[in-house]
Amino acid sequence: MTPTTPYEIQTHNVRELNKAWKQTTMLINESYRTKNFQAVDIQTKLLALLFSAYTEAIFSKLIHTPYALNSSEIDTLKTKFRNESFAGWKHCLNTMVAKISSKTEIEKENIRSDMLLILRDYIRQPSELRNRLAHGQWSIAMNRANTQENAQITQRIADLDVVKLEVYKKSFDLMSLILEDLVESPNKAHIDHYDTRLNHFNSEQAKMASWTIQGRIARLAPKPLR
Repeated sequence: MTPTTPYEIQTHNVRELNKAWKQTTMLINESYRTKNFQAVDIQTKLLALLFSAYTEAIFSKLIHTPYALNSSEIDTLKTKFRNESFAGWKHCLNTMVAKISSKTEIEKENIRSDMLLILRDYIRQPSELRNRLAHGQWSIAMNRANTQENAQITQRIADLDVVKLEVYKKSFDLMSLILEDLVESPNKAHIDHYDTRLNHFNSEQAKMASWTIQGRIARLAPKPLR
């Protein structure tokens, strides 16, 4: 069946972007395997742009969840996101937490604080790189006024690798499950699953802390003949 509603359309787009992610990471792995480091650089930056597209599709899917938000709330979130993606996510979080009626204000503020830290790490930071890459600052980043180099972001672009991006994506996916519960059922699914999902997020962070590009390259290296 052809998707027709915004939610159905973005659900389809999310599936297609996941396929694109898988194919692109396979290409990067092959480029490492063949030591084609110029291809690695290009493909990694394209993967960063793909991650940005993926997070935008997830945001659109979330806010169009049937019966979750009214048209005015959706329009406000779209405007916030259009001006700055992090602002859109932050406003979405605040909007949905405000709908929780079964927790105290202190508990709701704790949820906001926990989730805001995650949003800063996995939305704001990647979006800063995406903005530079999407505006042609492919290797050397410029400051906001475009008058000189932003050396800090230039270094972050140089340090990008497929493992960092996979950590971004997995962390983002785990975070989005928490937000989905908030959007779909703030007083049922959210209450039932929040602590479990947050604990799982934190345990996965501990596991991923040991992931490195050096380890990936070592695993991809041809095995010596016996």
